[in-house]
Amino acid sequence: MTSRHPVKLVCVDLGGVVVRIRRSLAETLHAVGVPGYLLESISSEEMLAFRGTTSRHQRGEYAWDAWLDAAHGVLARHVDRDTIARAHDAILVGEYPGVARALGAIRRTGAVTACLSNTNDRHWEALVELPAMGEIEHRHASHLLGCEKPNEAIYRAFEKATGCGASEILFLDDLEEHC
Repeated sequence: MTSRHPVKLVCVDLGGVVVRIRRSLAETLHAVGVPGYLLESISSEEMLAFRGTTSRHQRGEYAWDAWLDAAHGVLARHVDRDTIARAHDAILVGEYPGVARALGAIRRTGAVTACLSNTNDRHWEALVELPAMGEIEHRHASHLLGCEKPNEAIYRAFEKATGCGASEILFLDDLEEHC
């Protein structure tokens, strides 16, 4: 008798797994031309406050304009609102080559595909247009679920939304703390 593997659903993170991203505020600001000396002037308190606004955006508590206002309120001493918006848009670099094909191959084995990602409304609009998303059957994101990884609540919400238990899900993420 042959036993079947218990995995019913293969779930991928988007940033760092499906899409190449810039990972830090410094990297995104640099990408839009902000000089290094300005980046060095951002205090640890300002960085902490900025991360707080970003977390609220990822949980759907701030829509795009509200987040942009809050982020600018924190960083106004260093960069203007338009630069923050351009830096935010520069986070997404592009889909990794071959990832859509790989997800399609997973689907052809009979596995169900899904994504679970910490993201926000503006990035989501761009992400859903990627070829790889055409191979993802269940699309879930932190801003839609109202919580973010690695909080256990997002994994429970994902299980409920997909109808699969944790032991039936293979979750692929680029950050160990999210696994």
